[in-house]
Amino acid sequence: MSVAPAKPPLTVCPSCGCRDLFIRKDFSQKLGLAIVAVAAVAFLVLAAWRNTFYLGVWILLAAAAIDLVMYFFVPKITVCYKCRAEFRDVPINPEHHGFELAVGEKYRTRDV
Repeated sequence: MSVAPAKPPLTVCPSCGCRDLFIRKDFSQKLGLAIVAVAAVAFLVLAAWRNTFYLGVWILLAAAAIDLVMYFFVPKITVCYKCRAEFRDVPINPEHHGFELAVGEKYRTRDV
């Protein structure tokens, strides 16, 4: 029984040929922002009354705990700066790092 060869990590985007790639967690940024916003609003509402302040604190701590768990269990993906293609089925290249604003600005489209 033979083992299939492992895929090599990406060095260029197979979609557009761009050499600038970055790594991020495979989680919706909109959903993450919504979780933080709901926890913050819930805290502010509950903090308005003295007897429910600690419930608001527990909600913030729960949101932080959810974030911590997700940090360890959500996988990373490779993303192209130019075409924003996401690659999930390839090994992470150790040469690639998180999103860098200066590199992202180079590929930002001007819709103005």
